[in-house]
Amino acid sequence: MSTGNDATPTIGGAHRFVGLAANLERYAGTPSEAEPPNVHGPDRGYGLVFFHLDEYHLSSVISSGLRFQPIGAEPAQELACTVYREQAEAARYLVDISSELLVRNGTHLVPDQLVPNDKPLLAGTEFHALLAGGHPLFPPEFTRFTDAQGVEQLQVFTLLPVTLGELNFALDRGVAALRQQWARFEVDVFDIGRPSVA
Repeated sequence: MSTGNDATPTIGGAHRFVGLAANLERYAGTPSEAEPPNVHGPDRGYGLVFFHLDEYHLSSVISSGLRFQPIGAEPAQELACTVYREQAEAARYLVDISSELLVRNGTHLVPDQLVPNDKPLLAGTEFHALLAGGHPLFPPEFTRFTDAQGVEQLQVFTLLPVTLGELNFALDRGVAALRQQWARFEVDVFDIGRPSVA
């Protein structure tokens, strides 16, 4: 029972997430480092964990702690971004600023949500938005974590960078059409250096 002074919300305790770390590692690869919630001073409410999947030369940065924040998500949420290993710092930045936004605004993401920005998210790129959804490579079990009874407890939303042209395309024709455009041009969504296809 909550006394009203608890640091964590009353939506449930950590026991709901037993096995989460092993599940993330099963799909995202070997954890290599972690950034604590207080890396810059005050506790920001989440940490970041880096995973490497050598088979595909991919790195995933995944938030850790959003699930305990009062952001109104049920099931709980964490964020991920997967890129090529040498681009891991960009993924760290994107997950960090997105997590910070959710915590600060007390809000959460929904599937296929576009999160636009008025200027490029990464210097030297055309990426003006992020698309939140399932992971393009990992199976649904990565995105939807269930407890031992099969009840969904957590969704891991993968953030995909979207260029300004692609953002306008999606706003005009829909996210499904953007995904079709990516498939048509065989876009490598894990490459921060990729060109725009719209």
